[in-house]
Amino acid sequence: MMAHPEIQRRAQDELDVVVGRFRTPTFADAPNLPYVQAMAKESLRWRPVAPLGVPHSSTEDDWYEGMFIPKGTICFANLWQCNHDQALYGDDAAEFNPGRFLDEHGRLIPGPVTVETHDDGHCAYGFGRRACVGKHLANETLFISMATVLWAMKLECPRDENGKEVPLDEMPVDFGSL
Repeated sequence: MMAHPEIQRRAQDELDVVVGRFRTPTFADAPNLPYVQAMAKESLRWRPVAPLGVPHSSTEDDWYEGMFIPKGTICFANLWQCNHDQALYGDDAAEFNPGRFLDEHGRLIPGPVTVETHDDGHCAYGFGRRACVGKHLANETLFISMATVLWAMKLECPRDENGKEVPLDEMPVDFGSL
């Protein structure tokens, strides 16, 4: 949100209209907060938690596009690449754009629906029969966390001793007392 204050503002405007300032967002608000939902989907697509997914092992010898894969081979799915495929997500696939999950009226849409993405619009949870079984809980948790944080505060870059905004790539990381 610090890198995209205009996106943060749009989500906060939506929250102000739907939720107001006198109560926190709830799961029941989700259908009326399509932009916040789109932000959650786009966050998972743009920066997946596990960019190479969970490793799997081939159960039998196989051939894939002319390459032999022996039984027992550890295989990784490059979810990062799947989620940044310009053929699916357009020329701006590398950009953070929640709008790709909204129709022209601002309603939530699934995004590119393929065998791999199902109705998620991304591959952050893997794909096929081995997709993450906890994805629904993760989606709900991400939505309510994002909605509550954006409802409660504005996220901004810190400022240096002269009041100048510290660029994101120069921010110190504080690991506390290790």
